[in-house]
Amino acid sequence: MKLLVAILALAATAGNLSAQEVRADAIPAPDMGATEAHYAFAVRPDVTKKDMSASRFWTAPTIALVALDGAAKALDCYATRKNIDGGGVEYDPLARPFVHTAGVQVASMAALFGAEIIGAYLLHRRRHELLGHAVLAGGALMNGLGATFSVKHRVADW
Repeated sequence: MKLLVAILALAATAGNLSAQEVRADAIPAPDMGATEAHYAFAVRPDVTKKDMSASRFWTAPTIALVALDGAAKALDCYATRKNIDGGGVEYDPLARPFVHTAGVQVASMAALFGAEIIGAYLLHRRRHELLGHAVLAGGALMNGLGATFSVKHRVADW
């Protein structure tokens, strides 16, 4: 009951405001500043188009994760190719169809690398930077584990 009375009191108070007090252009733009006047009705004032356009994808942590992911993929390709050339097999059943020849292996790994970078970029554009970094770190981790497993179970040839 008290909540209903409070809501009715607020509604009555809001009804006494004139239309001039409610309008966004009631405050002159010079008093607000040029950027604030443009984004007067932003739902979250900390997220505006200006913030979105100023956000950079290629920051130092992103560059480091891309470099680490690329190095892990290169090492995994090298170790897998050495095992297959020496008579071994690919241990990952998902990657097995893509490692029969060196060209297909490199093309598939490059496509995966590009897809991870594009995925991280699209997540960044949606303001999910940590999830984008997790995609790159997950790719580096999985390929690093693959390279480690290939070196651990390598054939005697190398």
